Amino acid sequence: MCTIGVLRFDDGSYAMFKNKDFARPSFNDTLTVEPSVFGVAGLATWAGDDASADVFSGLSLGANEHGLLCCDANVKTVPGHANYDDLVEIALRVGTDFASAVEAVADAVARQPYHWGNLVLIDGDLAGSIEVRGSRIELTVDDGPTVRTNHHIALGATENDDNTSTSQPRFEAARRLVNDAGSVGDLHDLMRSHADGAGGICVHGAHQTVYSYVLHHARNEVALSVTRGSPCQSGPPTRLPVPLGSSWSAEAANGFRMAYPSARSDASA
Repeated sequence: MCTIGVLRFDDGSYAMFKNKDFARPSFNDTLTVEPSVFGVAGLATWAGDDASADVFSGLSLGANEHGLLCCDANVKTVPGHANYDDLVEIALRVGTDFASAVEAVADAVARQPYHWGNLVLIDGDLAGSIEVRGSRIELTVDDGPTVRTNHHIALGATENDDNTSTSQPRFEAARRLVNDAGSVGDLHDLMRSHADGAGGICVHGAHQTVYSYVLHHARNEVALSVTRGSPCQSGPPTRLPVPLGSSWSAEAANGFRMAYPSARSDASA
């Protein structure tokens, strides 16, 4: 399902966060670690119990060498439509900033319809969200933090959304907590939260939180803090400098993959 958001800290740095919630107890990420783009692969198939049936497509979150951060969350899968994870990859590969990433996503959606989804984006100047519904998008530029879960805000929730029970309370809890966040540690506390009981931001039940991520851009560098498994039950996040641009090398990329908490440590999407 996923809870996602972006915000800017008082020191001028900025961050993106995501809880990845799947209908299985565990998952192994597949990575893209290139000089211009870092990302975690998305799934073109819905995340059921059978990992052997996984078909990867696009990126579910990532960063590029220009300092753009982007991720997504599901709203509704529609047979015959393209995967919204492809839009995150388009934003990060084509966009050099918030505005050009939005333009790239709009161009892609104009060419073919996509599953319903939410994207959040942030760069050094702008932040906001893109709501995708088939061949339609709605852009919201925010001065403060941006949060999205599994329903549309500007386009409105519908009774046909894939999640009509936990999305709204998670959105309200995340929006409340992110307004008080002043550090990466606060964001991890947010992602561990059960502010609304078992249906809180850290998900347990038919869907479970299998990864939690914070990408933090500070002083022209990007760092990833990542937890595999339920964040409320796991130890401290693994913090990894992301090799991008001038900091990228084959050795650095390999070291990043090996330190990343996934059995697919040597894989690249």
